[in-house]
Amino acid sequence: MSDEFEGNVAIVTGAARGIGREVARQLAERGAAVAVVDIDAEGAIEAAEEIGPNALAIACDVSSGHAVAAMVETVIAQLARIDILVNNAGVCERGRIEEITEEQWDRTLAVNLKGPFLVSRAVAPRMKSQKSGRIINISSIAGKTGGLMVGLDYSASKGGLLAMTRALARELAPFGITVNSVCPAMVDTEMGRLFGEEEKRRYLAGVPLGRLATPEDVAAAVLYLASDAAGYVTGEVIDVNGGLVMD
Repeated sequence: MSDEFEGNVAIVTGAARGIGREVARQLAERGAAVAVVDIDAEGAIEAAEEIGPNALAIACDVSSGHAVAAMVETVIAQLARIDILVNNAGVCERGRIEEITEEQWDRTLAVNLKGPFLVSRAVAPRMKSQKSGRIINISSIAGKTGGLMVGLDYSASKGGLLAMTRALARELAPFGITVNSVCPAMVDTEMGRLFGEEEKRRYLAGVPLGRLATPEDVAAAVLYLASDAAGYVTGEVIDVNGGLVMD
């Protein structure tokens, strides 16, 4: 395994499982010190133990500004710097508009959109002082097309994240910081397993590559955006959807 991220420090939110866990694992394998951040403290510890000595588990609710500030201070105290931020933490509930409660709407937007704002706001001064950094937001195909199989609260949060990516990319570019998004479609993770087999069958009928994405597929796009090879890429979106949407 390469050491292309040797000396780098990464924060990956929602890293106890699924996409976040795989991203954290691959960054650590390539030499980065990784803060494995999740609201599930036990899950974060388990993931960090599996990843190895380059991983630091931190429990954090990304929808809380106080919790985020404390988490970032812990990373600085333990690992000294922040080079890569992967805003991956997210929630997804289902339901038509008349079924979505105000509480569900608020929770989805708090985690999926406010969370990336809070964590990005907390790390930006550190990256600015270094004159370098990578911020990668995990959005969704639902943010581009509207939800194929998810609630409009989820689609709205992920669409907002794409807009935030572009705005933040412009703001931070003078400091050598790039900001990009990855847009997966359905991924074979715990969240993806919310959908029934018949739903998956209908979904896959529209996917030219004929399979679900894996966490490894999404991690590959994230690692590219975090690498030196993507140093001149900012404000962009990488779709990881098997050809379901081509634009």
